[in-house]
Amino acid sequence: MENCRGLSKHMQDERIKRKLKAYPWVDVPRHEDVLDVLKKQDLSETYYKRGSGEATRDLDKVEKDYREWVKDIVDLSEFPYCYFSNGTTDALHLWQLSETREWQTLCYGEYNYPEAIGTTPTVTCDVEGQYMDPETHRSAIPGSIDSTKPLYISIPSAADGNIFDVGNTSAPVILDCTYVGSTQIKRIKVPKNTEQVFFSFSKGFGLIGQRLGLVYTKEPHPILDTLKKFENWNYAGVKTIELLINNFKVDEMWNRYREKQLEICKQYNFKPSDCFFLATTKDPYYAKRRRMKWNDDARICITPLFDD
Repeated sequence: MENCRGLSKHMQDERIKRKLKAYPWVDVPRHEDVLDVLKKQDLSETYYKRGSGEATRDLDKVEKDYREWVKDIVDLSEFPYCYFSNGTTDALHLWQLSETREWQTLCYGEYNYPEAIGTTPTVTCDVEGQYMDPETHRSAIPGSIDSTKPLYISIPSAADGNIFDVGNTSAPVILDCTYVGSTQIKRIKVPKNTEQVFFSFSKGFGLIGQRLGLVYTKEPHPILDTLKKFENWNYAGVKTIELLINNFKVDEMWNRYREKQLEICKQYNFKPSDCFFLATTKDPYYAKRRRMKWNDDARICITPLFDD
């Protein structure tokens, strides 16, 4: 009987490993208490007349409250302008639509949507003679950042779900903080020449279809600023953000799922990422989930192993 139970568990583990290996995207858990908050929202509350100032009042409040909500992770004090966007996807659309400069990314494995909808970037680690250091399992030769090109980076990283320090760079930076809301309180060092910072509620709170995002900038946004003058954005979306930051702390979901993440990682010999729904492994079995060139870490989304 013991042998049968052991065989059954082994078969179940192998089935789960095959599922994780085949899982190409990042998915996130749904939360009953988030659903309860959504049920409390009355869409008629934002049936405003454009130009009345009511929508601007709501957005101004969310801008202020969000700065406070996220301040222990991202300091937005040098970004005086704030705009609603339909998720980070929309923020990326508008950046690519208005960007006239050639741009760059730090590594292969970065979120590839900007490239899919826009122009092809250069990759800073793509230097002559590059190879993977057998000890660090990362690119051995330092990358070369062009100070004249915008540097698009995601922190936490889309490549592995971890917060990292990009170091000193004089290049203009487009900083994608989509995964904020799914980590512990851990400071992100915002590069000094950062031009725009993107935030989303899809990853931390499972709000994939609600398309909720905020964009903070140092200078007026070339597109969103015009729309803002005409109160042209999703009024209900702003109210949803207000409800979320009033009911949940910025690290609440990380605290909720951290023990489960550690349990899963121990069981499958993964390394937990800063984002609670991600992990990494160097196991060759998951080689198809490796996103970074000259780096053998595979990014694994462990959301399928959370209870729905």
